[in-house]
Amino acid sequence: MTTADDDLLHSNLSRWIELNGGKIHTNLALHTPLPSPPSDVKDSGQEQDEINMRLTTDYTHRGIFALKGPIRKGEELIRLPATLALDGAALPVSYCGDVSETTSSASVPNRPRNASNWLRCISSFMHTLYQLEKDPKRSSSVADKAAQELPSSVDYAHYITSLPKKYDSLLNWTTWEIRSFLAGTALGVNALQTDVETKDAAAETSESQHDDALRLRYRTTVVPYLKYLQQNHGMFLSEEDSSNNNSSSMNSNERETKRQKRTEKQDVNLEELYPLFREGCMCISSRAFHMQLHDTKKETNVDNSVTNYHGPYLLPYIDLLNHSPQTSPKHVTTLRRDTDGSFVMIAERNIAIGEEICHSYDVGSPTSQNESNSSFTSAQTLQTYGFVDLEQTPIIDFFLEGKNNCTAIASSSTDAVLTLRSSITPAVLTKSEVCKSCEELSQSTYITEVRNLMQQSGMLEEGWEYWDLPSLSSRDGTRGDALNNLPDELLISLNASLPDELITMCCLNFLPDETLDELLQDEDNVLLNAEVLEDFFLGKLVLQAIINAVKAKLKSYKVQVNYSDRKEDADATALLRVLNEVFENENCLNSSSLCWGENVASDARALSKLKSSNVRNNHGVDKFLYGLVVSLEERACLIEIRKKACDMIDQI
Repeated sequence: MTTADDDLLHSNLSRWIELNGGKIHTNLALHTPLPSPPSDVKDSGQEQDEINMRLTTDYTHRGIFALKGPIRKGEELIRLPATLALDGAALPVSYCGDVSETTSSASVPNRPRNASNWLRCISSFMHTLYQLEKDPKRSSSVADKAAQELPSSVDYAHYITSLPKKYDSLLNWTTWEIRSFLAGTALGVNALQTDVETKDAAAETSESQHDDALRLRYRTTVVPYLKYLQQNHGMFLSEEDSSNNNSSSMNSNERETKRQKRTEKQDVNLEELYPLFREGCMCISSRAFHMQLHDTKKETNVDNSVTNYHGPYLLPYIDLLNHSPQTSPKHVTTLRRDTDGSFVMIAERNIAIGEEICHSYDVGSPTSQNESNSSFTSAQTLQTYGFVDLEQTPIIDFFLEGKNNCTAIASSSTDAVLTLRSSITPAVLTKSEVCKSCEELSQSTYITEVRNLMQQSGMLEEGWEYWDLPSLSSRDGTRGDALNNLPDELLISLNASLPDELITMCCLNFLPDETLDELLQDEDNVLLNAEVLEDFFLGKLVLQAIINAVKAKLKSYKVQVNYSDRKEDADATALLRVLNEVFENENCLNSSSLCWGENVASDARALSKLKSSNVRNNHGVDKFLYGLVVSLEERACLIEIRKKACDMIDQI
């Protein structure tokens, strides 16, 4: 985008906001700085200019800057009226309609449902795009005749124009990027379920499956609500329906006849809106805000009923501002809501001419009226906004110089460390992973070794016991029911204790039937804590199973890329050349392949080198870094819990 394009977009958007009662500081301007070409990548058999050109393609850092003059502390930067926020507050919460079931081709007619705030917001966004596609030359001076039954007739043409042509969203990551950069992470596993684009022809089948998953969500969750809006509120109508939507002069029979005719063809129309849904998913995920309305005001929806809507909000102009943590010197303002519902941003310090206007995206939670001090994890930031804040990567310090010094962070209770700990992405151990570890341990020689140790040390004479381990078939009964009551996924945070759910899960695999029946005789759910580990035999088994489960989980983060497999992918080849230079002294490569995700110290050093290098200003390297941060954070949590389990098993 050129400077002239920036100026025109900013002028139109600002004028539209001001004509509708808002305010934009006169010294603000939209600006897209030109990227600096990488300079620290060595030539490895290909022209350096060609590599740099490919790596910097499409990179932008568009933002709002104080280009026209300095701004004093306390001056109002932006005031956006609540009426200009694109949200779902005015759409109905309750709805009925023919809801297709995922388990059958049949449908349940007139099934009552409640629409989530997200569903209402994405429906509003989709309708806005749909209106503009029908009439791209709409202007704010022309009222949409078909909008008489709609919750709002605000023209968002200038706002839609300001949105990016391509979103920094995991939906736009290729399968190869997700599998390579987010290998082993919970985010990577979940993202592969809905990833729909790829440049890797070999993954076409897999991609089709991911697309099907997202389409299935659209059909089962979104289409029934859109159908209700189409039938009852005159939304998502064709040109013919829209032009004849004046139902005030019709009797009830005529209105019902017209609705039935629309119904006959609306399924095809709504299915064709899937691309709008996909774009809405990326837009709301990466740009929406959540903030409660001021206590003195309530919002009403199309049914004139009070609704507790606190987001998502798509905020024109405000979403052009880039992120900077509240602790960063780049942070200059915070998003707040005024008593009249307006979204307001005020300069919190003096802003020099040419300085960018940044604020923290991690404010305005649903549980806080104005702002929140909570912190997103790196994975949450990546999933929500499409990036990780690389200026704040404390995980590097955990592993530099080969020191896995997570313990000090995990055990400290200072405010700074508590905040730091809350931003570390937790790892996930699944129930199947834990149970598999228990199965393998029960079939290994470790059981015999523990029994021999107890016999040789005289523990049996002292009253200690061991028992025959239950068969795997016993999981179908009471034991299986107890396991089913435990969560399928366990979050492993950077803390100083083993989760009770993890201990219980292992115990349910090892306890004899009679002991288990005793535990469950009064209640179906049982939760055991670390006290049960004082039993020598059970403690050894549980802790060793945890150690083995973590060891196996850590292997899932390893990635080995063969250069020959990516030779047809020019972008991947260029990226691998950059990584080759970074990892050259880390013993992570050979003549045919490159490896990461195995040695945490090596990965931390690579992260440290890359985040401060010129090659960072491109999507390929940034994606690699984002994934590496999440991977290192999860592995830090696993390494810490493994260390705890090792310390405890040595003390038994």
